[in-house]
Amino acid sequence: MITSAGNAAVKAARKLARRPGRARAGEAFLVEGPRALREALPYLQRVFVAESAAAQPPAALNAARAAGAGVLVVADPVFAELATTVTPQGLVGVAVLPEPPLDDRRRNRVAARRPAPGARPRQRRDRTALGRRRRRRRRRADPRSVDPRNPKAVRASTGSLFHLPVVDGVAFSRVAGACRRGGLRLVAADAGAQAVHSDADLTRPTALVFGNEAAGLEPDVLRACDLAVRVPLHRGDRPGFRGAAESLNLAATVAIVTAEAARQRRDAAAAAQTL
Repeated sequence: MITSAGNAAVKAARKLARRPGRARAGEAFLVEGPRALREALPYLQRVFVAESAAAQPPAALNAARAAGAGVLVVADPVFAELATTVTPQGLVGVAVLPEPPLDDRRRNRVAARRPAPGARPRQRRDRTALGRRRRRRRRRADPRSVDPRNPKAVRASTGSLFHLPVVDGVAFSRVAGACRRGGLRLVAADAGAQAVHSDADLTRPTALVFGNEAAGLEPDVLRACDLAVRVPLHRGDRPGFRGAAESLNLAATVAIVTAEAARQRRDAAAAAQTL
């Protein structure tokens, strides 16, 4: 059992809790808690288990062992320095998640045939489904965006990080080019757009582009998109209510627009089956 916070493996893992440490480690980041570990099994390299949790190991720990991850038992005070949550659950893993190629033609062709639209967030601070890492030799294209490998972002993704191909730190022009080569139309969500999201045709192969609620999308990004849509908000006064929300947050907007795209495609598929 490791009883010193000066242990080399512990020191290396602690550095992954901060962005500079993750940048130096390339693809490695922390995964905390049994649920996240279960989702990350194919990508786990090492798992730290608190001494108090090792006596009755969670099923996720046995699954990690079976998947080939190294397991290190650490004293509870040492584990407290590894954990990033207020009430840790006794497990912290180190995962390595390779980034999918941005210009993967095979992936783009599949995306063009499947009903689900792609989502291309800009300046992410909230998220509904995604997360990921950046290449060791590349700096972030947008330093205002949250790092998807941030421990809080990893937990917020509730496992989606390990199932969705997400690329981070790439200039929008490159992303747009890859989408167009894959046959995807770029549709931006913008609070000032004329078109309403439910009136737009989202049944076509589409990449959805989102900005954050504070600044929205940059003018050059909007110009590069084929269409901009908005989610309508009620801003009028009612008795006892004075609502004047300027926009929804990113997570809500992504959920609403992608749900509308899924509805349209489901209805189109049902209509095609009746013909």
